[in-house]
Amino acid sequence: MTRTLPFILLILLSFSALAQKSAKEYFISGNDKFKAGKYTEAIKYYNEVLKQEPKHAPTLTNRGVAKDRLHEYRDAIDDFTKAIAADPKYTEAYLSRGLAKYNLKDYRSALLDYNKGIELNPKDAKAYNNRGLVRYGLKDYSGAIADYSKAIELSPKYEEAFYNRGAPKYNLGDKTGACSDWTKAKSLGLKEAEPYLKKYCQ
Repeated sequence: MTRTLPFILLILLSFSALAQKSAKEYFISGNDKFKAGKYTEAIKYYNEVLKQEPKHAPTLTNRGVAKDRLHEYRDAIDDFTKAIAADPKYTEAYLSRGLAKYNLKDYRSALLDYNKGIELNPKDAKAYNNRGLVRYGLKDYSGAIADYSKAIELSPKYEEAFYNRGAPKYNLGDKTGACSDWTKAKSLGLKEAEPYLKKYCQ
C-alpha cells in the first residue's frame, strides 16, 4: 500500500497542475478580450477561471472592472466585495470598487474605499487622482486639490490630474491657477482642456 501512495500523489499533483494551467489560460484569454474592449467575452473567460478558483481576487476584480465598463455598476461592486473578502489586502479591489461607487454617485462610500486603497498603496498616483474626483463630487474642493497635487507629485506628467485640478481651483476663485493647470494639461496632450481654456481663460 505504501508503495502506491507516491504514485497516487503524483496523479493528484499533475491533475491539480493541469487544472491550474487551464485556469491561467482562461485568465490570460479574459485579459486579452478585456484589452480588446470585448468586455462581455472577457467576463465569460473570467467565469471559467472562477469555476476552478472561486476566491481568486485578481479574476474577481478584473470581472468587476469588465462589468463596470458595461455600466453594470452594482454587479461590479459585488465582484469587488467578493475579491476583498478573498484577499483583504488586494488594493486594486478597493480602488475599483471606489470607482464603481463614484459612477453611482455614492461619493461617501467611494471615499472610504479610496482611503483604504491608498493606505495599502500610498504610491499610486491614479488612486489620488480618482479620490480627488470623489472629493470634488462631495464639494470638498481643497481636499480635491490636495489629492490631484499628490497625484502630480507622484507622476509629474499626469495630464488628467492637471486637467482635473483646474475645476476645484476655479470654484475656489483661483482663476489663474485653474487656467495654468488647463494650459499644462493641454501641453501634455489632453485635448479636453481646450474648451475650458476658451470658455474660462480668455
